[in-house]
Amino acid sequence: MVSNTFRFNRVKAIETIIYLAHRVSESDIYGICKLLYLVDKTSLEKYGRFVFGESYYAMVEGATPSNAYDLLKGAAEGGVAGLKVEGNRVVAVRDCNLDYLSASDVECLDQIISLYGAAPNWRRREEAHDEAWREIWAERGDRRSVQMPVETIARLLADSDDLVDYLANRDTT
Repeated sequence: MVSNTFRFNRVKAIETIIYLAHRVSESDIYGICKLLYLVDKTSLEKYGRFVFGESYYAMVEGATPSNAYDLLKGAAEGGVAGLKVEGNRVVAVRDCNLDYLSASDVECLDQIISLYGAAPNWRRREEAHDEAWREIWAERGDRRSVQMPVETIARLLADSDDLVDYLANRDTT
């Protein structure tokens, strides 16, 4: 079984959210969370990792990035430098510091922005209610949220057997 999470990098998460908030329409909390999932699926498929080590949970509104969602709630309370939330809209108050994002991170971000950046939230919602979410959601019982194992997400992607093997055997030290 694959480890459920990568190591979360808070600074990189903030820079990723700022990058998205500057470049997408409907940059509200919901839309940003759905884009993060799509970016991470792309990064997982191409590079075997999530951009900033997120943990995803199946919730009623789809796959939800747990740590990023908490960051955005903190920004709504004024507690995250570089971000603020006005109503539900995510506002970057400075430019993204690209020193924290790799070329592959930016590639995945730009790919998803080109596909979904101008899309309405309902389209992003459709994409976040994928087979991995449906599988976990169907087994949740009475819980309002349940963690989505990386392996479940990886099984949706190209060369999934090789990817799952890589994830199970990677060095996490």
